[in-house]
Amino acid sequence: MRAIIYLSAITLLLFCACNQGAEKSANKEKLCITGKWHRFSMANGYTEFDIDTQNVVFYNQKAGRFKLPYKIENDSIIYLTKPYAAKITARGDSILLEGNDSTTAVLHRFAKTDDPFTQIPEEKDTTAFAHYVKGFDQRLIQAFRKAGIELNDNMRNGGESEYQRLLGK
Repeated sequence: MRAIIYLSAITLLLFCACNQGAEKSANKEKLCITGKWHRFSMANGYTEFDIDTQNVVFYNQKAGRFKLPYKIENDSIIYLTKPYAAKITARGDSILLEGNDSTTAVLHRFAKTDDPFTQIPEEKDTTAFAHYVKGFDQRLIQAFRKAGIELNDNMRNGGESEYQRLLGK
């Protein structure tokens, strides 16, 4: 009789251990942040991200291009050269980042893999960079329009377009 009780207890423990392992591996898959992402906020404008397994490369109209190394710990992204960490919540084709500085950001995955945003060129004086910036500007205008801000290139008083004024160019 004891043998049956011990065997049942061991079987139950093994079942629970296997089930927890499956849940942990499913959560790790959900936290995969590598790929091409974009976001829009009124404070920071439109930003694109190219995330590989070691670095996050940012590009936006205000700050330009910069790269930060990172690591993933549990359900958080931690920058290695900046005092920033954020909890990651997967939401299908987007992820929510809740920063340790009380900020939140929602990154949206690019829908197409053949999008011109395949990589952000390092050298600014190249044809590849000019091509990237042209596509970036088009995607940026679309993001502003989705947010309800209509941009037009009609010249304003000082020769500055509304688009340039909003972007701080």
